[in-house]
Amino acid sequence: MGQRSLGKRSLVAASGVAFSENGNPAKDERPCGGGKKKKRKKSGPSGGLPFKKPSGRTVLMFGGIAMGVALVAGLVLFLARPRLVWYVDAELAGAWNRFLQTAINDTANPSGPPPVTRFEVRVRNGDSEFPGRYGFTVSTNGPRGQPVPGTPIVMYPNLNRTRTFDEWKLLALDPWMVFRRHYIPEPSRAFLNTGDRGTLLLAGNDPRAVQAWTSQLLQESPGVFSPGEDVWRAAETSLVQNHPFQSGAFSFSWIQTWDLLFRDNDAFLYAPLSEAQAFARRSRHSGGLLDATAFPEPPGWHSFGLQADMLWTRTHGAGRDRRLADVEFLSFVDDRVLSFLDNLLFPSVRRQRRLAETEAWLAGAATQTLLADQLEWIPAHPSGVPLNTVAWQSQRAWLRSSYIWQGMEVVNAY
Repeated sequence: MGQRSLGKRSLVAASGVAFSENGNPAKDERPCGGGKKKKRKKSGPSGGLPFKKPSGRTVLMFGGIAMGVALVAGLVLFLARPRLVWYVDAELAGAWNRFLQTAINDTANPSGPPPVTRFEVRVRNGDSEFPGRYGFTVSTNGPRGQPVPGTPIVMYPNLNRTRTFDEWKLLALDPWMVFRRHYIPEPSRAFLNTGDRGTLLLAGNDPRAVQAWTSQLLQESPGVFSPGEDVWRAAETSLVQNHPFQSGAFSFSWIQTWDLLFRDNDAFLYAPLSEAQAFARRSRHSGGLLDATAFPEPPGWHSFGLQADMLWTRTHGAGRDRRLADVEFLSFVDDRVLSFLDNLLFPSVRRQRRLAETEAWLAGAATQTLLADQLEWIPAHPSGVPLNTVAWQSQRAWLRSSYIWQGMEVVNAY
């Protein structure tokens, strides 16, 4: 017995396993150590709450929320994107709105709609700054021409060829012409000075008419006018006394003067084309009998100037931004792909494209024809179609002119 017990103890010491009294291995009753280990619950990545794999329904819910937020944000950005602004003189706002709406709604019009139909028309107040991010100023008070020293005259040389001046582009003109009944011969320069045949008519209560006549009489040679404030004031004062105008000419309005044109046997009226068109609307029969000619030139003049009011446009927001196509290491990418990405990623690039397309649309002959019809002027484009006979005669004078000149009322010019 003693040896058997000693053998068991030796076996326990050698194997490290305890046996019970009956010779079977004893159960390990230690609180920790060997035996079956307990499973631990998985914890989250931070060692906190247990991690649970989201269900498919949860993924769909959060994905739908994210998509909805993205759609709402995209819609807000789309609706809040800046509009193209037409910044127009107050007296032109009505005609400009009609012009745009006709271009959009009249599918038969050859001009087609403007490239950008999401726009707003704002009334221009004096020389205030352009109110939008991008768009166009439309005004008769465009660039100041080259001043003629000592006179209230400014000139625009070779305008019928370039149709641009100092970053402004010309859209339409309202030329001053000599109007008469169609069966009366064209007046000569000598008649205008002496009045040997007929009467000169003057709408004297309009300072523009007085200044226009004074300018023509003080033009010594093409583009050269007599200088000096005193000279101009004296010429205005003595205009009626020295030339064969109707009696009481300084009290006549345009309406009275047009009526007088069809009462006298031979009468001539120097006036803007728009005034003649307004008369033709009031009296369709008499208006159809009108002819127009440029102010007669003295013998020996080899160039011809035309007095005209003008409608100009100027582009805003046309500075060129950096594009992906400018990046050297992207030169291997197709230009069409880069252009698509530019339009997608950079709103300023889209604005540049819209401005360029609208500029080209405004410069077209069909667009300027539609605009001139609304204003009752003539289109600046040489291929524009005039509204009627007197507009066609005015357009011929515009196309053969060497320069355009404008005058300001003498009281404001010095």
